[in-house]
Amino acid sequence: MTVEKENITPELIGSLELKEQPYFIRSMNYPGFRIKVNPKGRISFITYGRIHFGGNPRTITHGTTKTLSLDEAIAKHIQCIRLLEQGKDPNLMKKSKNKQYSIGLNLENIAMQFIFDKEQKSEYSKNYADQCKTYLLKNKLQPLLTKNINQISTELITEWYKSLEQTPTAANNALQFLSSVFSYAQTLNLIDTNSNPASIIRKLNLTYPTIRRDRQIDLESELPKILYRLWDPMNTHTVNRVTRNAIYLLLISGLKKSDVLNLKWGQISNKKFIKFKRRNNIQVYPINEYIQDVLDDMENIYKGKKGFNFKKAEDWVFRSPKNPSKNINNLRKTLNIYSTDIDWVIYPETLRKTFAKVADLAGIPRTHFYSLLGIKKANYIYESIGSNNIHYNDLKRSLNKIHQAFDKLCPMQLPGIDQPLRHFMFNNSSNISML
Repeated sequence: MTVEKENITPELIGSLELKEQPYFIRSMNYPGFRIKVNPKGRISFITYGRIHFGGNPRTITHGTTKTLSLDEAIAKHIQCIRLLEQGKDPNLMKKSKNKQYSIGLNLENIAMQFIFDKEQKSEYSKNYADQCKTYLLKNKLQPLLTKNINQISTELITEWYKSLEQTPTAANNALQFLSSVFSYAQTLNLIDTNSNPASIIRKLNLTYPTIRRDRQIDLESELPKILYRLWDPMNTHTVNRVTRNAIYLLLISGLKKSDVLNLKWGQISNKKFIKFKRRNNIQVYPINEYIQDVLDDMENIYKGKKGFNFKKAEDWVFRSPKNPSKNINNLRKTLNIYSTDIDWVIYPETLRKTFAKVADLAGIPRTHFYSLLGIKKANYIYESIGSNNIHYNDLKRSLNKIHQAFDKLCPMQLPGIDQPLRHFMFNNSSNISML
């Protein structure tokens, strides 16, 4: 659409020509004021502007030349500009006064606009914005999404909040986000009251206590219990084997949760190493017999399954059993099961910290420590191994020392048995299927 700039007058409006495509005329005297000329002859008065402090542009249509005079349209335009300068959205305010637009006031619509504005102002990163949309909004706040924001009471929020008792940290994060959305709606005059129903729970100290996420597994008293539960020879916990293997790999590799859950077969090179793309380089993680045990077990799980092109480069290593086209993405339920004997909740980062503790115990070189954990200080191993400061074989020997330290911390306490635990975890003859 073309945009022309003119001094908009009744005479100009009366002399406008119709074109094959719609076009705009921008006012020289009133910034943001425009008229739109439709090919069928309809001429509309429009305000085009941004909410104060940024955000996406708003287009507010006031009416046509048949319903408004030019002076009336200009008056509406000036009113809209004032609202935009105050940080208010005239479109949403218009909808709030009309019952037929009540759907525009549901929590999902307002929350999505809130996230968008935060992202536009660079207050939210894209990753955090996506997390708010998918995890907090679509997942945790799902029961409230379709409700008109004016109908969401403190009682309703309290009922919803209590339903998340099993995930207290997520409940608190979602409550904080909900409170921010209500504050945003208040600035736009979309809610009837000045009170924030989501903040009352916090003000009354009714929120769940914050769980310490920096707690570490005690290597002598707690690690053996966790490893034994990971083995679970009688399959008493009905844990999916794919998820079990992902958790075990997190523990014995020190890799990040995202690295493990997003792992694809194309990253694995001939039973020798796994490649991970980093910002400025490629980390090459050595594969020893402990790591290979996990990969072989995943191969056995999927081999021969209908519709599975095994080891296709783009296939996930840890596929979702419910939806094989996706990878598993949530370990919370299973980690809660493995936390039963130690009376506190294990997080994926807890496993990474435990690996680091065992690596320190094993006494490996510091450069190897950083390389295995993928820390920026490291001299990363590249595919062109000869050009690097750390030799691949040296790094692999350090990984072996760490795994030997794991074995010493969790010896098999059965008569006549001195095999490490992994031999029992991945012995198909002694394992009941956990799929």
